[in-house]
Amino acid sequence: MQTQQATGFDIVARGYDFVEAPRVSPGGDVWFSDLTGGGIYRKRSGGEVETMLADRQWVGGMVFDESGRIICGGRGGIIAFDPRSGESTDILTEIEGEPIIAVNDMEADGRGGLFAGTIDFVSIMETGETPTPGRFFHLSAAGKVTVLRRDVFASNGIAFSPCGRYLYHSETSCGIWRYPLDANGLPEAGHLLVEEEAADGLAADSEGNLWLACWSTGKLVHYSPGGAALQALTFPFPHIVSLCFGTTDAKSLFVATGGNEEVPKAGAVLRLSVDIAGLASAHTRFGSLVP
Repeated sequence: MQTQQATGFDIVARGYDFVEAPRVSPGGDVWFSDLTGGGIYRKRSGGEVETMLADRQWVGGMVFDESGRIICGGRGGIIAFDPRSGESTDILTEIEGEPIIAVNDMEADGRGGLFAGTIDFVSIMETGETPTPGRFFHLSAAGKVTVLRRDVFASNGIAFSPCGRYLYHSETSCGIWRYPLDANGLPEAGHLLVEEEAADGLAADSEGNLWLACWSTGKLVHYSPGGAALQALTFPFPHIVSLCFGTTDAKSLFVATGGNEEVPKAGAVLRLSVDIAGLASAHTRFGSLVP
């Protein structure tokens, strides 16, 4: 597999520390977070970037809820943010009786709930200690938590196959896990499909291929459904972090980048045209948010 420099991409937003959680609304608004700099942002077509929630820390994942709220991870768990009122509501603050340190990437399950993973950002970001293992879990529309794994080094991107029978989970230090889903939409025993220590954000296209962000190597790698590497792209940014497909244009892949001490403020959202349309993400439907 040959690695090539990506060309022809557009810069949607730039000048942030470490961009995460890109999402495109049904109307084409681009949402994203600054993981280390803090905040949640929205870029409307033809408009300037707006700060939507300035004080939210460590947001690594977002999904849209049918209520119009934005479901956000971050420090302390999961919240529902209402962009109309600016108010936030706690959705999940503890698992198995333990307070959540932080929730990273998440993805709606197509049944009203979501899959997500916890991560020890206190150790990673603040104390420099060895992080405690994270939990990979499912949160149903009714608020029931099912813990799927308790030994995740760093939980990252989540995606589904076009047929809906498989879930993919990116674990930094390992790679991409592939899980068959049972009749209730929950994972059964899986296997490591792709070995990649730098594995981060993940997105699936309509033919079952997977796009993987490799944060430490700065690569964007395209894999076949069987896990074979098809192509690898690099960008003039030190880290490639997270991914999502567009809504009004399913062949637009949005790529979040990150900076570091050597290259500060290199966090950006890029838009890259690809040949195969991506899969649209579902919306959650949490009963606690219904009036």
